[in-house]
Amino acid sequence: MPTETMLTMPASPSPQPSAAVPPGGVAGAQGATTAPEASAHCVIVAGGMTTAMLAPLTLLSGSDPDELRALEQQILDLRDKVPEDLHDDFTTLALSVEAPPEGSGAFDEEAFRHAMVPVQDWLGRHCTES
Repeated sequence: MPTETMLTMPASPSPQPSAAVPPGGVAGAQGATTAPEASAHCVIVAGGMTTAMLAPLTLLSGSDPDELRALEQQILDLRDKVPEDLHDDFTTLALSVEAPPEGSGAFDEEAFRHAMVPVQDWLGRHCTES
């Protein structure tokens, strides 16, 4: 039962100009500002991670090598849309999908969740408002 797409990405946000927005930034809670580019990256990374966290639910009842290869490729495709400092983390996440040996068709949920931690940490450092 291969799924066509396990990961669903949000549409790239387009900045909406506003008179209340400080020059070069987007107004945040309590006067915090986030650069528009960083804000867009946060949306892409957070959207991708949210859907990646749901992927194990589709694989709990069983998986096959084709499903795992599709999920791995979708994560690698997402890697190309995130900031460069996350590329290695997304590569690690993609490679953690399948338990050894390659071609086993066994989803490695523990390794997958462990590989998400650096990306979640990045979100905490870059995408929270103070």
